[in-house]
Amino acid sequence: MVEENYEKKKTKPLQNFIKEKLIKYRRIPFVKLMKFSFKSLLKEKLFYILNLATIIISILVGIILAFVKSGSSQVVIFNFYILFFVCCLMFVFILRMIQFFFSKNFEDKTTYIVLTNQVSRTKFFIAQYLLIILICAVNILMSFIIINIFYASFTLFHYDIFILRMTSMYVIYCLLATFFLINFITFLIFIFTLQTTTIICTLLLALSFIANIPMSFIKANEKSYYVQFTSGDIFQLNDIYDAYSLYDHVNEGNIKYPHLSKYVYNYFLSKEMVTDQFHNTKNINYRTQMWKDLGLINANPVVITETNLDLFSKPLRDASVPDTWKINDKFNIQITLKDTFITNEQLDELIIKTVDQNAKKTLIEFRSFTNEINKYFSNDLQFEKYDLFYDFLFLDSGIQTSYLEKLDPTKEEIKENKVTYALKKQDIVSFYEYSVAGIRNDGFRFTNANNLVKKQLNFNLMYSARVIEEYFIKYSSNYIIMSSNAVSKTSGDWNSYTKGRSMMRGLSYFNLYSGLWMVYTKNLGFYNNDIWFSPNSFSKIYLEDQKNLFLGYPEYDIKLTSTNMIEKNTTSNYVKPWYYLVILFGISTLSFSIALYKFRKFDF
Repeated sequence: MVEENYEKKKTKPLQNFIKEKLIKYRRIPFVKLMKFSFKSLLKEKLFYILNLATIIISILVGIILAFVKSGSSQVVIFNFYILFFVCCLMFVFILRMIQFFFSKNFEDKTTYIVLTNQVSRTKFFIAQYLLIILICAVNILMSFIIINIFYASFTLFHYDIFILRMTSMYVIYCLLATFFLINFITFLIFIFTLQTTTIICTLLLALSFIANIPMSFIKANEKSYYVQFTSGDIFQLNDIYDAYSLYDHVNEGNIKYPHLSKYVYNYFLSKEMVTDQFHNTKNINYRTQMWKDLGLINANPVVITETNLDLFSKPLRDASVPDTWKINDKFNIQITLKDTFITNEQLDELIIKTVDQNAKKTLIEFRSFTNEINKYFSNDLQFEKYDLFYDFLFLDSGIQTSYLEKLDPTKEEIKENKVTYALKKQDIVSFYEYSVAGIRNDGFRFTNANNLVKKQLNFNLMYSARVIEEYFIKYSSNYIIMSSNAVSKTSGDWNSYTKGRSMMRGLSYFNLYSGLWMVYTKNLGFYNNDIWFSPNSFSKIYLEDQKNLFLGYPEYDIKLTSTNMIEKNTTSNYVKPWYYLVILFGISTLSFSIALYKFRKFDF
């Protein structure tokens, strides 16, 4: 009999604790009630396992972010972490706590003992509910602090403010997500059995990883779509999205070198430059003026001279070239160029002297870009981009300004006036291409023109400016054509596009998981300093490299006006994140109310 009583006492330590600690209160204080519930939770091993997992993973993420130097890579890594943290760790954590407080404690009569001790059911329910929220909030804040401490420590406190912004958005999103999950799972536990609730939660967990897959399939299918305009121009659908998305990125400053990008891009738009006419005289003059306005063009002509050039070949089809000139003859050369770019050293001085702040910021970014592109191409930008030389080659032609002069001419050559030759632009191009790229043209070539070409004709800032021009002209040209011509709905794949998007728009109203992720991704944005053109390409920028396949992002549909023109603000044509927040808050309020009602009516 004694042994039996001992066993009963041993198997019910929590009930004994309740009687000893809480029965003395006439009315159990709210804080005491939460404290009691928390102490009962401490007996759960899974509680420690999940907390330990949160700490360890947060430490690893903080260290990884410190060693990953690319901001875009940091975004990609951190988005996978938040996906795992919310959809795995916190999901399991919340499910287990709700099961513990509102299921297990019912079975062992813990809840019954507390409620018979003059505690209202509403008070008890809210105490458990707030305790669950508090524990989740502490875990989220603990993760936030650990990540930032370890990131700061391993970067020697060279702190990127974007990391703080990213982790702050992570805290806000996690608090929202856990709040919605707590309400919904609490609702499930009072409506269904424990087994059914577990099955539903498992399905929800799986859904969280595939919520954005339908949109990914739609976009993958759209890569093959073409859209025709009434002007006859045909574009890939992706080109339209790139053109309008880049327009927003540039004008909102969400791009690397924001001031420089906006200056060049909007200048091209204002002059209505398109790719087919980009290299005509009118547009070359516009572009020259664009750089002149920044002070990057020399006001006076530049005279370049070189002596003792050894002739390797001459133009065979140019009758104006003296026929007596032959291989190994020696020449002096003078080249007078107008509108040349200033040097890197002069740019440094210009930045110091510039008063206008917008111009100053643009020049600073131009210098930064020049340094970056030079570093990427190992300070051999002239060789890598030699074909960008020609548009800004302004030769001051004339026998007095730009000429070849033969050394040691014969008497006959002097008599026949075959000592000098007035250089043409094509002559400069010929020996330039031979010296830089080894291209053999029908023109002048010299065996020892490296100093002339690779030093005196190497205008580093000009190449840098031309690279930037080529980056933007494709996108600005596409935008001009697309925004000034109507879409032909009966041609191309427009109908297939609208059909797929209409289906996705209808689905998106019910895809609350993807919508909730939009709250995070929309407010976080991307690491703008890594949104830039690929140096190896002539004109390719990747605007979606930082996106995560499993997360929802605002995806706009191309919207047409009544005249079938693409609307200027078409990039805002998507379901706004606040819509999902309103719906989820409504569902949460309803779930909480039903759960509280069921709890108050529960038969213990």
